[in-house]
Amino acid sequence: MRVVLFAVISVLLGLGCVFFACYTVRLAYVNLTAANISEHRQAGMYIGAVAFPVAALALGYLALWCARAAVRAAQTSGEPR
Repeated sequence: MRVVLFAVISVLLGLGCVFFACYTVRLAYVNLTAANISEHRQAGMYIGAVAFPVAALALGYLALWCARAAVRAAQTSGEPR
């Protein structure tokens, strides 16, 4: 049961990591290419430029940690893989 739980949590955290990584790239692209958009929303873009990569890294780290925990739980328990 722990193996499945850690695996599901790892996949969900991984999806969150991919979302924030893609949104970081999109934010950088919009900020660098569209001059008119950045004039009105500079504060939000600056906050996103810091918060989104941090969220992507944190979720990626947690996803890896949960994946490793699932592997460890599968190796130590007698559950079928």
